[in-house]
Amino acid sequence: SAQDDKVIHRIFERIDYKKDNKIDKEELEHTLRSLGYEPVKINQYGISEVEQMIWEVDEDSDGCVSMEEFQMMFDRGRNDRTGHEPRKLFNLCQFMCLDRDGDGSISTEECMEMIMHRYGRNKMNEVFPERSDAQEREITLSDFLLQVNRSQNKAAQRDNKSNKMPSIGKKK
Repeated sequence: SAQDDKVIHRIFERIDYKKDNKIDKEELEHTLRSLGYEPVKINQYGISEVEQMIWEVDEDSDGCVSMEEFQMMFDRGRNDRTGHEPRKLFNLCQFMCLDRDGDGSISTEECMEMIMHRYGRNKMNEVFPERSDAQEREITLSDFLLQVNRSQNKAAQRDNKSNKMPSIGKKK
């Protein structure tokens, strides 16, 4: 929608502080740190978490994320029903959508709203089993990513179990 496009452009501009119409490693690292998140310096692939976030969506392999790539990443992430789309930058984007004042935290209510829209009522009830339990508190980017990754890992495990090929018994 036009509203979503406006929000995506606003987030892109917040990250692109050099105003050169692309997001590079330095800008993304700065954004994550300004939101209180310390990115992993070297991950299991031998690159930094920030480099992986860029690599996942860098269609033209220039080491940066253009506005077009950013928009494509957001659309793919939002429309993904398989759970196979790369999510690292998308998850940051989702958090920044909810963190309207840019203070590095979102309210429980805002997080519940996002989970409801993205995953439906069942998932929201799974994450927040008792509504009274979900007292109004601030959720940091680290908390948010931990919860989102946990949910995605559970979904991937469920998919792997249901997609296993049946074993073929030995002939006698």
